[in-house]
Amino acid sequence: MKTLSLLIAVMFLAACASTQRADNLWSPTVVAVYEEDPFAGRYQIVGRLWIDHWRSSFRVPTYVKRDDAIASMQAEAARLNADALVSVSCLDQRGSASPQSGEAAFLCYGLAVRLPRSQG
Repeated sequence: MKTLSLLIAVMFLAACASTQRADNLWSPTVVAVYEEDPFAGRYQIVGRLWIDHWRSSFRVPTYVKRDDAIASMQAEAARLNADALVSVSCLDQRGSASPQSGEAAFLCYGLAVRLPRSQG
């Protein structure tokens, strides 16, 4: 029982942990959003939003409005110092959590990417 309690505590602390780069604390940037990939893969992936963590097996963020879901992804991508979001998809999960609920519940996901810096 003690081992189980310790395991749960460690999982909780890992879920609460987050990293944030100091150089991006005060200057959020606008992250461009692309449903398709206009860069032909010439980028570094810095995150797979909202699908790259074990927590996404249990819960992913949903929003009443598609624009709110995109804005949340842009904020997370900016936190990761990404330049763009590519391969963005949004799904209306209306009724999937509760069939009685007619409320929209948008789930969006995509790749947060950093583009190569021009050598000039």
